Amino acid sequence: SVGAPLPAAERGDVDRITRAARTTLGEAAFTGSFTHGTRLSPEEALHETSACRTASG
Repeated sequence: SVGAPLPAAERGDVDRITRAARTTLGEAAFTGSFTHGTRLSPEEALHETSACRTASG
């Protein structure tokens, strides 16, 4: 997040996706991953995303 407010039109999508991620991962894993992500710099986030894409083929 860049700190900008979420447009109201996107709130439903974000809530739906968040619920699905929490259900799939479980509360502890979701919270840990979310917290980890909020602490990344933009460069670190890009690096992790690139690493995931490479690992998944």
